[in-house]
Amino acid sequence: MRWEPIARQEAKLLAGARSARWLLGLLVIVCFLGGYLYPVMASEPYTTAQFSGFLTGWFTTLLPLIGLLIGYNAICSDRASGSLLLTLSMPYSRRDVIAGKLFGRAGVFVAAIVAGLLVAGALVVYPFGELVVLPFVGFVALTIGFGVLYTALGVAVSMAVSTKQRATVLAFGVYFLFVLVWDVLEGALTFGLWQAGLIEDELPGVLEFLFAAEPGAIYERLIAGFIDPSQSVSAAWYLSEWLALVLFAGWIVGPLTLAFWRFSGGDL
Repeated sequence: MRWEPIARQEAKLLAGARSARWLLGLLVIVCFLGGYLYPVMASEPYTTAQFSGFLTGWFTTLLPLIGLLIGYNAICSDRASGSLLLTLSMPYSRRDVIAGKLFGRAGVFVAAIVAGLLVAGALVVYPFGELVVLPFVGFVALTIGFGVLYTALGVAVSMAVSTKQRATVLAFGVYFLFVLVWDVLEGALTFGLWQAGLIEDELPGVLEFLFAAEPGAIYERLIAGFIDPSQSVSAAWYLSEWLALVLFAGWIVGPLTLAFWRFSGGDL
């Protein structure tokens, strides 16, 4: 596969960048703190399955930021400097470049997620906790997927624009919308419709589905439905964990596909 040398180079560059090391180090520290605090703050039984629900709220804030910051500069900086044209003058296609950038950067992120969760899992289990293998493996897998999703969104942003400044604005706009204000918008809309007498206490199904299709909400629903036995998903079919799994995959593939369609037909 021709994208592998690009992926190795990207992973090496990212692992050597001080800002990336700080971000990934922060992730490991958060995992360590989560594993340390869980037996103190939660109630028994202390298991790695229920630990997933404890850590989910932290991850829905931190992982999107790290993923976007890892991915948003992948293409646009090379495009602005002219190095992208040099790479494409070699036997690499645009598809090879995108695949190499994504897999290289996501690979470093995945390694940090796995390392952090292994440390956290060990702290949960020792000395009074219980290792529940399959749910914990599922939790790690879904968390990896969530990190890859936002890295892919960052790379999509980098493909969609031509300058680093625009990529920065767009990436932080995505974070601000989905992580910081999405729930506020939902609450404000619900309150406004209720005040107008248009609804009683819940949004219409279409709007409920829309707000529940945000990546962090999907990740939380997957954890509640498949991993954490202390939680459950009891709602309409369009809010089920199975549909959430499909939407989860769609968030990884969809933005990348649309951005690549724009990138592949544009001038460099």
